[in-house]
Amino acid sequence: MGGRDLNAGLVHASRLIAKCESSLRHFDGERENVELLADARRCCDEAEGKAVPGDAETAATIAILRSMSATLSLRHTVLFNVNCDFDDDDGTLLNGMEEYDEECVSRPLAEQAVQAARAALNADPEDPLIPLYLGHALTWSGDRDGAVAAYEEAMRRDPRDGCAQSGLECLGAAPNSRPSPNEMSRGHHGFALLRGCVWISNNDSDSESLLFGSVADARAHIDRRLSTYLTGDDLEDEGSELVLQVHRPGRQIIEYDLNARIRQEPDDNPLRIDWAGIPAHEPLKSPLPPGRPLRIGGHICFYGDSE
Repeated sequence: MGGRDLNAGLVHASRLIAKCESSLRHFDGERENVELLADARRCCDEAEGKAVPGDAETAATIAILRSMSATLSLRHTVLFNVNCDFDDDDGTLLNGMEEYDEECVSRPLAEQAVQAARAALNADPEDPLIPLYLGHALTWSGDRDGAVAAYEEAMRRDPRDGCAQSGLECLGAAPNSRPSPNEMSRGHHGFALLRGCVWISNNDSDSESLLFGSVADARAHIDRRLSTYLTGDDLEDEGSELVLQVHRPGRQIIEYDLNARIRQEPDDNPLRIDWAGIPAHEPLKSPLPPGRPLRIGGHICFYGDSE
């Protein structure tokens, strides 16, 4: 099968997982999440069948997506069947599987989550996402020492990840002190990060962080959705934002305020962005593989769809 079909399948799997993760953050999707994750796993299986033997990047992306799917399946069961907290802000409960899940409905899912996370742990040795998920699953399983080691690895990869720090504190393990903010790009992939936040009401906002393997793909996404995803009124609200970051391995992160570049065409035509001065067609070295999620700034960022 062609690489385009393979990449499209991985991006679709990532978006399915993103939808489930968002639902779980809002304690929603009790019926839909199981189907979303099953579809994501099918996409990963199909991608594995299409992948070229020896394609380490594709294998790594599949392993990471499978780990996310397994952990979110566990999280779904803990939230809706065991009625316990399990999230990326507070972590989870030590030995929760034994103490809170009397019927042990989460046991097989916890075992799968641990196994999938261990399989994916070194897929991206600089991203804190998988060790954080491993820490959650091990904490729920009651393996304190293993969870501490996993959270410590997450903090080694990103010393400013508040969730990993909270996990260590809850387990009675003092986390290392956080360093001062570093504006250099982490990791070994280049990517564009599109961050949008729109205030829905005085107390609620809608935000999304999307990853792209090139600035051109990020631009295609923005240009296609600008007239429906954001309106002029949205962008005038205090606190709204539309920001593009360009990450190149080992180099300073470059940030562009796209709000300031919004232009309204005459005759009620859609909004557009002035891209002058933004290297939209300059290729990024070692671009982020299609479908690959990352944890940045304490938040999970998913791969965006540029088509």
